[in-house]
Amino acid sequence: MLKRLAYLALCVCAPLCAAPHIDPQRLQQLANDPFWISIGHYETAKLGGWRSYVSDPKFFLAADGAHHPDAELAATLNALYAPADAGDQHAQCVYPSRTRWLKAQLGLNDLPPVECAEFKQWFKDVSPHSTVMIFPAAYLNSPSSMFGHTLLRIDQADVQSNNTALLSYAINFGAYIEGSDNSILYAWKGLMGGYPGLFALVPYQEKLSEYRSLENRDLWEYRLNLTQAETERMVEHVWELKQIKFDYFFFDENCSYRLLELLQVARPSLRLTEQFPLTAIPTDTVKAVKDAGLVERIDYRPSRERELLSRAQPLDPEEQQWVLKVSADQK
Repeated sequence: MLKRLAYLALCVCAPLCAAPHIDPQRLQQLANDPFWISIGHYETAKLGGWRSYVSDPKFFLAADGAHHPDAELAATLNALYAPADAGDQHAQCVYPSRTRWLKAQLGLNDLPPVECAEFKQWFKDVSPHSTVMIFPAAYLNSPSSMFGHTLLRIDQADVQSNNTALLSYAINFGAYIEGSDNSILYAWKGLMGGYPGLFALVPYQEKLSEYRSLENRDLWEYRLNLTQAETERMVEHVWELKQIKFDYFFFDENCSYRLLELLQVARPSLRLTEQFPLTAIPTDTVKAVKDAGLVERIDYRPSRERELLSRAQPLDPEEQQWVLKVSADQK
């Protein structure tokens, strides 16, 4: 919250002539652009107008930015021209996706020079080049994963040639749970939006170990045909969503729905979320991604349990019994 207040203070203190005057009609046109709508996570409100899925006020620079994309765009434009001495807290550093897009749309070649060292190092570490959608099978011990789960893997340029997917990063969206709610309370809160949802960027190896070894879940990896520029645009937006809270619901505003929104940030011409006005079950969202022509290859990773069962299958009954005895020996 303090960061956003700092931006607003800078905007107030900065000279009014710092940001260029943009024709109101042009600003409104940009505010209605599919890309701006996507990175603001806006949807049409039930009574008209807009509302953002983001429930965290610190995501917005305008006081009414959650309901007015045009106000948020104007506030962002002013913040980009704030004095450069804010360093990594400058709007150009906190909102790299917004910054890149507005510079391209409005030809902003006179922005204050800001280093943004923290973001640049993070982006270099991730080194986004291509995108893979991951679908772990259902996990019945967790209500939120009983229909499966989806996440995105971000690969570097040499992942396919060097077979180094384990070094990639994964973008995951999930419920943030504090304490130890029992299963009934957990399910109730998940259904009613009682938990906040957060994006996280984690090493893919950690997620792979969690799903295949700890939870014995099969995984399908769908390599998407997003370009490097589209993947970079999406990853830039993930930086903007650090510690930003959404409402989380098991059956609609869940992991799969949020990832569809990210894909629309990468490629604004997609209309994936419109297909899920009521529920967003992971298997259905995977089908929607395939139907949209995004998938260029599918790879399968069996769970550890399935691998072991496959290896044991050629053994005769006596050999299988010996395997069980050896595995049960704790000495």
